[in-house]
This record gives sequence, C-alpha cells and structure tokens, in this order.
Amino acid sequence: MACMRAHSRYAGTALALLLACGLAGCFLSKEPLITPETADYPIESGSHFEAFARRGTDWRPLPEGRSIYRRGDYYYYVNDDSDRMSVPFLFMEISPGRYIVQANDTSRFERVSEYYYFLVDFDGVEAVQYSGACWPRKEWIDEGVISQVERTSMNTRCTFTTIEDLKTVLEGVSEYTAPEEKYVLSVPTE
Repeated sequence: MACMRAHSRYAGTALALLLACGLAGCFLSKEPLITPETADYPIESGSHFEAFARRGTDWRPLPEGRSIYRRGDYYYYVNDDSDRMSVPFLFMEISPGRYIVQANDTSRFERVSEYYYFLVDFDGVEAVQYSGACWPRKEWIDEGVISQVERTSMNTRCTFTTIEDLKTVLEGVSEYTAPEEKYVLSVPTE
C-alpha cells in the first residue's frame, strides 16, 4: 500500500480489500465517490477470510487471515494476529460479482483527506483483488476521465471526481494486470 503509506499516518491499519494488500499506485479522490446510500454490503459481519498472495501464477497462503465486521454503515477488518481495526471501507457493485472498494485514509471521519479505491471480484466465497497500480492512458487524461495525475518516486496517483470515470479506469487497468491478492471465506468445521 505504498500510496496509503505515503499519505496516511494510520498506514499500519490501512485497508486494501476487505482486506489489504500492496498498492503499487493509487486511485483516489478528495470527496467520497461511494456513500452509505450507494454502497452494497455483500459480506456478512463476522466473516473470516484466509489470505493468499500471488506468486507467479500460483497463490501462496499468508500466515494470518482476517475477519470483516460491519459497524453502522461501514466495514472494518481485523487481522488474526491483532485486535486493531482497519480504516472504514465500503463496497459498490459495478457488475455482477465485481466491486469497487473505497477506503478512508483515516478512521476519524472528520479528518479524512483522501479516499482510496481498488477493484475486487467477489463471488460470495472468494474475493480476488486487482493491482492498485494506475497506468494512465493518454486518452483518459485527454478526455478528462482522470482529473489529475501525480507521479511520485514510489508510484503514480490518479485522482477522480466521478464513480463512472473511476469504473472506466479500474476496469481498463484490470484487463492487463494480474490479480494481486485473494481471500477465501473460511468454512466452519462441524
């Protein structure tokens, strides 16, 4: 989560999918593009997920999973090895089983300065998160789909003002990037 690390003092709890991962770049906005009124809630509070990271074409299990909880209008997650809650996040379904996830840059709503986004495919059991790298196409910039591009030494930050423009770019980028992390709903033992 290079982008969130660089811009949030709460990076230790920063989110990236129900969950979390490493954003190589950033999709962000200054105002929320998903609100509780437009959000979808596809995960039952208290659900536990096993985590996997990409290794070549295979998935390797990570040492700890995480549980997702809903408090009011927002989701939070807690890693198995911690009791610290993540920053709040929301889901918005943009096509069947495909979601944009929006995460605050802090848990204190009155201090949020940026919102971060990534794409997740979730079928009710398995959630696959795509790379957070923003590689802006010239036409997206020329047409104003991306309102601002900031290149830093660590990544490229792409700023959006509408959910439609964000959807266009996230889906476009997902066509040529490999999934980055996977989370699988744990099945209770009987």
